[in-house]
Amino acid sequence: MAELDDWGREVDECGRIKDPAERYQQFMLGLYDLLAEAADDGYSPEACQRLAEARQMFIDEFEQRHPGFGKGRAVWR
Repeated sequence: MAELDDWGREVDECGRIKDPAERYQQFMLGLYDLLAEAADDGYSPEACQRLAEARQMFIDEFEQRHPGFGKGRAVWR
């Protein structure tokens, strides 16, 4: 029987989410929060722009590695 986390996602023996798209979704939510916090804390527009560019690089790479992969809210184009 598969082990599930508190949100019903299948996880490995270390508690890491197995579905790459769902794991990526959690990673990106954290990165988005970091970007919002940087702006709220008054970091320069240039620094925030670089972080946004890095975020876009992760989006592009995930879509290349896992086209159409995922389920539920974690389905990526």
